[in-house]
Amino acid sequence: MRSAGPPHRNRSTVLHGVVVPAITPVGADDRVDERAFRNSLRRLAKAGVHGIFVGGSAGEGPLLTDREWRRMAEIAFDEVGRRLPLLGGAIDTSTRRVCDKVRALREVGYRHAVVTPTFYIAAKTPSEHLRLFGAARDAAGDMELVAYNIPGCTGSTVAVDTFCAMAKRRWIRCCKESSGDFPYLLDLIRRGADAGLSVLAGDEKTSGRALLAGACGIVPVCANYDPETFLRLYAAGRAGNRAAVARHMKRVNLLRDTLPLSGPCWLAGIKYAVSVLGIGSGLPISPLEPASAGRKKRIDALIESDRRAGIVKREGA
Repeated sequence: MRSAGPPHRNRSTVLHGVVVPAITPVGADDRVDERAFRNSLRRLAKAGVHGIFVGGSAGEGPLLTDREWRRMAEIAFDEVGRRLPLLGGAIDTSTRRVCDKVRALREVGYRHAVVTPTFYIAAKTPSEHLRLFGAARDAAGDMELVAYNIPGCTGSTVAVDTFCAMAKRRWIRCCKESSGDFPYLLDLIRRGADAGLSVLAGDEKTSGRALLAGACGIVPVCANYDPETFLRLYAAGRAGNRAAVARHMKRVNLLRDTLPLSGPCWLAGIKYAVSVLGIGSGLPISPLEPASAGRKKRIDALIESDRRAGIVKREGA
């Protein structure tokens, strides 16, 4: 019979706040650019974010070779793993491959492993999801397992009932929800609370409403470029200040429209913007499409405006 999981730690250690899904700078050979990656992580830590998530969708974890995925995980842990909560993505196509990554993160020293449903041949049924997450829970040992719903990438949705069942079995006490389905998110927050489950909201468009509804934090990809906006949004949301949330969401929506939504590859705009600040090449991993000249022009205009306003600056400047 599967273990119920390790005893929960003090509730104060539950993940919360702005947890940035860090991009992974790479060169033209798709290898991790260690110097740029460290600079990016340092910049986020200096900004005061509450946690960092590496090897997820924004971090292109499933696209890295096994060797480069391990390098990415080791670099991140060495740079920030002892300074703030660091989550490692164990995202792959089968239970065994996921569990191998969970164990690798555990060997490096991670305290949090993030697992999505398996994909390519998508795991879609509650029994498949429970089979996967149960095995990952066993592989995690005394690590925290964070279940992650992102149907746009995995082709399946983890049912709210399944999340609650995992929480009641003490497999998880925090999950990340990135479906963009706000009624689903509300149901998860409300029913999850009864099961002892906290919810990190990953959809930027609804992040303000999610915080006001009781999400414990947000996981915004645009925070790679402008973490301070999201820190202010989180503070306003947790304080229940609806006017301030609405004000900050105007900036969030501008970032979202200009960076991820301005071209076919959502990640290319984020990586290009960060490269203009002096970090990395701006390239996504092949075969993903780099930012086009027209897209770069639009992003450049935003960055120039932000520089004049003192919102961002070039690293080392």
